[in-house]
Amino acid sequence: MIKRREFLGESVPGFLFAQWRGRPLYIYLVYLSAQLLIAPPVFGIAVFFLSFVTQVEVASFIRPVSILIGSMVAGVYVFYVTGSRTIRAFLNLIIDGDLPDHQLATNTWTEAVTFPQRVVSWVALISVVVYTATTLAFTPRFGFSQSLVGSIIGIIATVALSQVVYLFYLERAMYPVARLALAAGAQPQIENVRGMQLSLRTKLLLLTLLIIVLPVTVMGLLGYAQVIALGGDSGVSLRLTGIVALISGGLAIALVLLLIQSISVPIQEIQRVAEEIGRGNLNVQARPLTTDELAELGLHFNEMADQLRQQEPLKAAFGRYVSEAVRDGILTGDISLGGERREVTILFTDVRDFTLWCERTPPENVIQTLNSYYENLIQAMIKFKGTVTRYTGDGVLALFGAPLEDPDHALHAIQATWEAYNLLEKFNSIRRSVGAFELQTGFGIHTGVAVIGSIGCDVRAEYTPIGDAANVASRIEGLNRDLGTAILISGATYQRVAERVIPGKRTETSVKGRSQPVEVVEVVGLRADPLMERAE
Repeated sequence: MIKRREFLGESVPGFLFAQWRGRPLYIYLVYLSAQLLIAPPVFGIAVFFLSFVTQVEVASFIRPVSILIGSMVAGVYVFYVTGSRTIRAFLNLIIDGDLPDHQLATNTWTEAVTFPQRVVSWVALISVVVYTATTLAFTPRFGFSQSLVGSIIGIIATVALSQVVYLFYLERAMYPVARLALAAGAQPQIENVRGMQLSLRTKLLLLTLLIIVLPVTVMGLLGYAQVIALGGDSGVSLRLTGIVALISGGLAIALVLLLIQSISVPIQEIQRVAEEIGRGNLNVQARPLTTDELAELGLHFNEMADQLRQQEPLKAAFGRYVSEAVRDGILTGDISLGGERREVTILFTDVRDFTLWCERTPPENVIQTLNSYYENLIQAMIKFKGTVTRYTGDGVLALFGAPLEDPDHALHAIQATWEAYNLLEKFNSIRRSVGAFELQTGFGIHTGVAVIGSIGCDVRAEYTPIGDAANVASRIEGLNRDLGTAILISGATYQRVAERVIPGKRTETSVKGRSQPVEVVEVVGLRADPLMERAE
């Protein structure tokens, strides 16, 4: 039973953390295990079969073949080590008790998922070159036919058999590394592995060709050996064996390609649908062409796209209450709704004499007027990175600097307020021309540290500020009536925007809930950005 360990929520084999003097040993253990489990049996079978088919004593070629195989095994070691630098650096950090950064984790994931095909490709290429050279070297001693047969057997054993086995072995060995990298924050992208991908089509081709072509070739070589044993001409026998193997192999390849086509076409259809959904096209539909599990998977994709389409109105409705950037950030998880302490600028505004107006006005007209007013107000808030978190019928609470970071939240709150104030003047001029009730509003703004978070329960929650800063902003807004002003900001806010605002009345006044008086400043206009003026 292989002992397992938990790391970052992933259960992985314990020997993944094996070390010697602080150096990770996993890649070396993978290499040694492969050489011990795969190389000796394949080498033994190849030597026995080569001796049987060519009728050459094992002692005649065991030494050169052993040197050849030994050199290739050493070469494999070089590929293992050079192709796993990032993996070893990643494991080294984990063994030391450190958490890798996201970039290293991403690079490790990329190296782990491409490691099998990179190693196998280089080894297979070198194997073909080495065995071709061996054929040329052995021809003067054993003759071309026997040397060629030996080369074919060597290539089948080393390339066709062992390398395909190695490929799937290494894929399995890299699974724990890839899972750890993902748990450590790897962010895999298609671009990371583009040009190094091993498609499902290629895997199926390698495996099925090995299953079908290998027996055909072996039977052909056995037939060749029997002809030689009976005194037949080696050249004629080799040609006949080659023709039979070619025809049989050709038919096998044709059947394999048909099988691969049957599997790859539905997969490509699912891939097309997934890419379209990723681009935001939720009207795409998978086209089932068969009745197998892949067709069923395509239908599940259609159901998923349909559910996403049904959620679009909810997403659009959510966007009515917060800015588009905030909405998308919350839905994707980039913005946390958990409680946090942060400096923000809080804006309160409400409509004066609202109750009296409601008593004299039909409710339909009240709602229609408020919605028209709020449309302008909310656009101004969103334009300057504000987030409307609460409606109180005749009032609005807006946040600047949360949930999105904004170093200029105080200035943006003033700019949004001034634009909303001017839009209200235009709105009232239209209502004045038809003799309708004019909306009079007050704005109170304060900058301070507040606890920001989602307050409520799973059924109904509200993203809102709580604490002294929120209370002060509300109290300042209420002072507009007493001072005869429209926009009041606290001294804390004024300190951050003094160069950009034209102040009016300034006073200190007591605020309910605070023992110390609060300085308030009336805003009667905005100044241009001094940096922009100097640039002009």
